Amino acid sequence: MYVVCREHLEEAIDEFVDVYEMPPDIYKLNDITFTKWTAPATCDFCDKHPIYLVV
Repeated sequence: MYVVCREHLEEAIDEFVDVYEMPPDIYKLNDITFTKWTAPATCDFCDKHPIYLVV
């Protein structure tokens, strides 16, 4: 699972495919909510605000 900014979306997709050998599901963080999970404040690859959840 990756939480990423727009700039690092492709990198997260590539890493996901390398690990799981299948395409990920991609969600906009503003469009989803979880009861027991809060999105991190920064992208997994940099310090920018995350936009996407790649799972």
